[in-house]
Amino acid sequence: MASASLNDYIPEGCIEFCADETFLQSASRAAELLSSAGAASSTYSAEVLQIVNERGPYMVVAPQVAIVHGRPSEHTFTTAASLVISSVDLLSGSEANDPVRLIFAISATSNERHLEMLQSLSNFLVVPGVIRELQSCSTVSEVRQIISNNLQ
Repeated sequence: MASASLNDYIPEGCIEFCADETFLQSASRAAELLSSAGAASSTYSAEVLQIVNERGPYMVVAPQVAIVHGRPSEHTFTTAASLVISSVDLLSGSEANDPVRLIFAISATSNERHLEMLQSLSNFLVVPGVIRELQSCSTVSEVRQIISNNLQ
């Protein structure tokens, strides 16, 4: 089950739904949500996209799911997460896990907090059916309810 604080990591305004975007646009948007919430600097999205472009689709961690992020630095102000849910299949280049529909972006203030966030998300995402449930959501409150229902 997920960490009891997973919902707390997602600030208000950091869950969005999209359609007809590319994987890179959706990844950028997820990072921009963190900047808008004050969790990261305005340059965070560019940093995330640079990492994606340099390293490829390693951040597509499971079928349908990507977790994009920059490194803990002076550009990250709080440990937080955002989520973009796509209504269309997004191609990241991951042979094993494309298409992507759920794009999480995370920011962290230290390597330890980065690992804690990844652990919280990983524990949540392995709950049977949770990925499918998130994909069927149409409101932010539905997303938050799914997270709450799957807390330890």
